[in-house]
Amino acid sequence: MVRFALSFFLALMLSVPASAQEGGRTISGQLIYLQRIALPEGAEVVVEVKGALDATLGESRFTTDGSQVPLPFEVEVPGGLSGTLTAVVRVEDEPMWLAKGIRIGAGAEDIDLGDVRLRQYTPLAFTSYFSCGETSVEFGLVDDTPTLRVGGQDYAMEEAPADEGSRFVAKSDPEVTFWSQGTEATLTLGSEPEAGCAKVEHTPEPYTAVGNEPGWYVTIGEAEAELVADYGDLQLTTPRPEVEVETGAYVLNMPDIEARLRLEEEICHDDATGMPYPHRAALALDGQEMRGCGGDAASLLTGAEWQIEDVGEMGIIDGSNITIGFDADGRVSGRTGCNRFSGIYMLDGEGLGFGQMGVTMMGCPEAMMTQEQRLLDALQHVVRFDIDETGALLLIGPAGETLLLARRTV
Repeated sequence: MVRFALSFFLALMLSVPASAQEGGRTISGQLIYLQRIALPEGAEVVVEVKGALDATLGESRFTTDGSQVPLPFEVEVPGGLSGTLTAVVRVEDEPMWLAKGIRIGAGAEDIDLGDVRLRQYTPLAFTSYFSCGETSVEFGLVDDTPTLRVGGQDYAMEEAPADEGSRFVAKSDPEVTFWSQGTEATLTLGSEPEAGCAKVEHTPEPYTAVGNEPGWYVTIGEAEAELVADYGDLQLTTPRPEVEVETGAYVLNMPDIEARLRLEEEICHDDATGMPYPHRAALALDGQEMRGCGGDAASLLTGAEWQIEDVGEMGIIDGSNITIGFDADGRVSGRTGCNRFSGIYMLDGEGLGFGQMGVTMMGCPEAMMTQEQRLLDALQHVVRFDIDETGALLLIGPAGETLLLARRTV
């Protein structure tokens, strides 16, 4: 146990960037899983927190040396930056247990995540990814067996007759089905209502920062960075710079073009449209500093689901579970307190809008049905969104009125 603790401590200290140790904070917890499977002595644990631009905010690596779950961990990260935590346990260099997508909010305080549940990991061959309402789905092969992976659980599937496309039914549960028709699919999970699915292509989007006066933008791609200034008269490219992490900010030095981009994690509003973005940007170029906004506005909407607390400044019925969730592919879904709804949202540089929503057909008390209609009507009148100083989501109407207020569920 002493050897385990010492190796754990050394791994932490060696893996933390100097910038994170100054003005940083600690993300801690313990890794668990429910299966009664012992880890071999040579198992390795990697806990990593990633931020914007795929920058590593902090990482801890240690070997278990025969210790079993729960496995405590600590990761030092810079203060003032949000990110996502991934934990993996490797056996003979192969991932065996995995937890991913755990949101870490920006702030200065230490965070104790408590129990972080790992799920047994089996790689899928020829994987396709789908977004099914609020549910992410993977479909591929495990040892030549069609396999549906949803909610951390794998279902071995077998093909069933279908008029078109490919329909699969779980061998262990005939109420679990997946019907694929090209880029669209339908998912059923037991008593849950059917969910429409859209295929997701996992291609990283470039990062862009933009300023209005004078007009400029910087695009950070996989291999290079492009800088355009003076309303297009100046165009420069350089190899993609390293991302330096500071407390509350990311810095990208581009000495080849005598430029430096600093991105602070703070809500930034476009001067012309009022659109919110996740970062305040400052571009230093030829001795001049220009201001703007950076990041993807959609990232402020996507991620964890939102719990709706008010509709049309009329409150909601006590105890009603009203939610809304956005995915990165333009789909929105949630609960009205009675039924589930799903549809599309449109986000551009001018604002936010919603298409017509599809709604399940359960009957509920009249007051709940009235509230449901009020929610659906409100969504049709949304023209933009904002994030207030408390982190709440505001969906705003044409006259500037707040049509919907919601907070993150986690």
